[in-house]
Amino acid sequence: MVTKKSMELKGWEFGKWFTGNWSTIKEFLKVGVPAIVGWVSTGNPYWAGAITLVGKFLLDLGEYYVKARED
Repeated sequence: MVTKKSMELKGWEFGKWFTGNWSTIKEFLKVGVPAIVGWVSTGNPYWAGAITLVGKFLLDLGEYYVKARED
């Protein structure tokens, strides 16, 4: 006979989840925020795409600058 194991969240911590998924969250913010801002400010998908590309480039450049200063 197979017994069902109940799904438990005992031991789950938001902080561990957040740090474990930080790279995904960061990439979503780097692409999602410029895309939303571009779409809301222009309403044009082409301009929203352009703003997203420029915004992601600037955020990547800023991250590179910060990491280079740490070294």
